[in-house]
Amino acid sequence: MQPKILVVDDEPDICKALVFLLKREGYDVQTASGGEEAIALLDRTRFDLVMTDLKMGKVDGFGVLRHAREISGDLPVIMMTAFGTIESAVEAMKHGASEYIVKPFLNEEIKLTVRRLLEQRKIVRENIALRQQISQRIACREFVANADSMIRIVETLEKVIPTKSNILLLGESGTGKGLIAEMIHCNSPRRGLPFISINCSAIPEGLLESELFGYKKGAFTGAVADKPGMITLAHQGTLFLDEIGDMPIPLQAKLLKVLETGEVFPLGDTRSRQVDVRIVSATNCDLESRIKSGQFREDLFWRLNVIEIKIPPLRERPEDIEMMARHFLRKYSGEHGKNVVSIDGDSLAALMEYQWPGNVRELKNVIERAVVLTEGDTIMLADLPEKIVGTRRSIQTCSSLRVCLGNYEHHLLQSTLRARNYNKEETAQVLGIDLATLYRKLKKHGIEDA
Repeated sequence: MQPKILVVDDEPDICKALVFLLKREGYDVQTASGGEEAIALLDRTRFDLVMTDLKMGKVDGFGVLRHAREISGDLPVIMMTAFGTIESAVEAMKHGASEYIVKPFLNEEIKLTVRRLLEQRKIVRENIALRQQISQRIACREFVANADSMIRIVETLEKVIPTKSNILLLGESGTGKGLIAEMIHCNSPRRGLPFISINCSAIPEGLLESELFGYKKGAFTGAVADKPGMITLAHQGTLFLDEIGDMPIPLQAKLLKVLETGEVFPLGDTRSRQVDVRIVSATNCDLESRIKSGQFREDLFWRLNVIEIKIPPLRERPEDIEMMARHFLRKYSGEHGKNVVSIDGDSLAALMEYQWPGNVRELKNVIERAVVLTEGDTIMLADLPEKIVGTRRSIQTCSSLRVCLGNYEHHLLQSTLRARNYNKEETAQVLGIDLATLYRKLKKHGIEDA
């Protein structure tokens, strides 16, 4: 894309000369005849460089410079003036001017200065993007899956990742929604630009609004300077809204307006900021039920839910347990400077039999704990939490097949019921039995007061 340059001068001949010169160099050039017009253009358009006269009418070059810096701290600004005094040069540099040029200027001087400043900005941004890409590639390496259900998800993502479509990730807590959001970003055309993540349930409503939309200096007590919001910071990148179902209704309305108009209004500001953001949102709750109860806006739901991805819980994809366990084993063995290389058969069987109410997050925690605790190079039953190995030990020591099966059934009923938050209808569905059979088995095993 052609770099965009804004030329600000109240002398029409100067503007015409610079437009002619810079367009011949391949730049996209816009002009403003004064500071007020320049500020309006800066609010509407993203520029790569600004050239402004110092002495103008109501809003001078310093006003343009300050506003440009508020919008983007790394936006190069060249000051131009016919009053080439040392005092004005020093003042311009104090205010953050990138360069100072005295009129009448030489064409070659203008071309060299503009080229140098644009190259400097490009190098800085490429370095930042490189660091982001490296960290994002590391995050993507942790996406490990073998189950058919997860392979189908990956195949769907391969089709939608290159697009601009918003994506809604559904699934229980700990299933890896955040990791998939990072994978979407770091494989998309936006991978060299910001990935901004915010948990909507972890921040109070008042603070969440200012974090998302930003605020203008003086908007409220304590707002001593302008602050860009998360949405603005994610411009041209990806914004991950985790636990979107817990976002308060008033903020849902403001977010909907951003999605519809592409404009953000910071708190206390009457001017909008244009943004181009891809939204990836996630929740572990039933949004359609929340819509019926009035807790979530239906129009926002359809804006966010262009592509819906349902991530199954770990207990429904046991094929992934062993692969993930070995992956985390290598990861934490290296991180903790240990030489743990394997998981013994009984320990692996215990991991496979456990229901994982905390999903992948819990498995990750269990393996790290085992790596830290083990004294050898193999994870043993003694290195795993009692809640995971208890059933395995009872099966190992039981006296007959009937007792073994009874012990296992008791464990399976209890762990599945706990994982489904004691919802018996969902428990029966997961176990593949009818509700009446579930009640009989719960009573047989003395679980709850069924």
